[in-house]
Amino acid sequence: MKEKKDIISFSVYAHSKDIIRAVLKSARNAQEQEKPFRPEIHRELYKAIDYLTYGQTNSRLFFLEYRADEEFSRVIEKIRNDPWLHGTVIIVLASNLSKFETDSLFRLGVADIIFIHEILHKLPTVASIITANLSLFESQQFLSENTAHKKGRIILKNDTTLVPKVTNALMEFCYAAGFRNLQSYTRIALCLHEMISNAIEHGNCAIGYEKKSKYLQDNLNLTQVVKDLAKAEEIRNKKVCVHYDINGTKAIFRIVDEGKGFREAELPDPSSENNMLVAHGRGIMMTRNFVDRMEYNGIGNEVTLEFSNTAEIRFGNNELMKLGTETAIHLSRGDVLFEAGSESDYFYYITSGRLGIYLKGKKIAESTPEDIFVGEMAFLHHNKRTGTVKALAPSTLIPISRNGFIQMVKKYPYAGVFLARLLTKRLIKRDNAD
Repeated sequence: MKEKKDIISFSVYAHSKDIIRAVLKSARNAQEQEKPFRPEIHRELYKAIDYLTYGQTNSRLFFLEYRADEEFSRVIEKIRNDPWLHGTVIIVLASNLSKFETDSLFRLGVADIIFIHEILHKLPTVASIITANLSLFESQQFLSENTAHKKGRIILKNDTTLVPKVTNALMEFCYAAGFRNLQSYTRIALCLHEMISNAIEHGNCAIGYEKKSKYLQDNLNLTQVVKDLAKAEEIRNKKVCVHYDINGTKAIFRIVDEGKGFREAELPDPSSENNMLVAHGRGIMMTRNFVDRMEYNGIGNEVTLEFSNTAEIRFGNNELMKLGTETAIHLSRGDVLFEAGSESDYFYYITSGRLGIYLKGKKIAESTPEDIFVGEMAFLHHNKRTGTVKALAPSTLIPISRNGFIQMVKKYPYAGVFLARLLTKRLIKRDNAD
């Protein structure tokens, strides 16, 4: 039996009929490809923001049709400064834009721009990349130091359906290394997807600018075109190699194809009036806006991208630790954190270790740092503890008092929603265990 995928819903503010039609059609196509997205179209801005604020439960995406007025910029600033909407990824939909307008939007914090002729094939891809790891960011303000150094390479064949999987794997490495700023994280993901796709399409498969324009104009499935081209003897053995070196301060990616290369200076200018309505060709321009360093080798079949870590919450600077009203508790294996029937004056933030939860002497569950908290159910209901919690391995926890909890929710309003979801998941797990 096929596993049913959750439908990813997101708010869309648009008034152009062409844009609305393209968004709806892209969602239908994504559904057929088992990438279930549901755009909620709003023609009134306040309704779109209301849905983003109260109706969106499993995504932090907001698609916004561009308008050349001051109110448009104010809306973006309002979303970025609203604690409840912390981490919202804003994608602009537009008919055409000047280079000045494009640069201004990126400075405002827009994650990407999708032009009307790109919506059909690009919107589902962007949505899938951005939502793939959003669950990591739901709890980002609660995570303690978790840094790693990831170095290696990934070799892939000429199949563009593999690109999102490779991108998501690399982004998980970035997250583990400490890249915790959602806006930066999203931009790195979009740049990687664009550059790896270019290496396959333009590099190994030699799909030039004019060829790709014709394929899109003829409504051909570009994924299938690439697969067909890759069967040719001169292409079938070519590979794309992605070298990565990621640590807590920067991420460096070197993407190498086996094509003939190109000269970047000879590419058509995507911001010129003649190319404004072409459905592709802006990937390199977008990437240059987002990277700290971008360099091609002499022949143009190798590009190096470097990103600095601008995480708002970095190593050891966990905001939740500041809310603890007591010193950290260190438990050895077998130590009891609390007993059934005791008062619930605190709940506990798990920074390390493994804890067993016991009911009437029987272990019913385990908690680790991935579970974030332990003891929150009795705490929130002002009840006595229903179970006993003891350490299954050396563990460290930070007690959170009622005052600390209130301060946490004031500073991070979304934390209340996160905690409610956490409780729901645990209740479902407990009911299933019964």
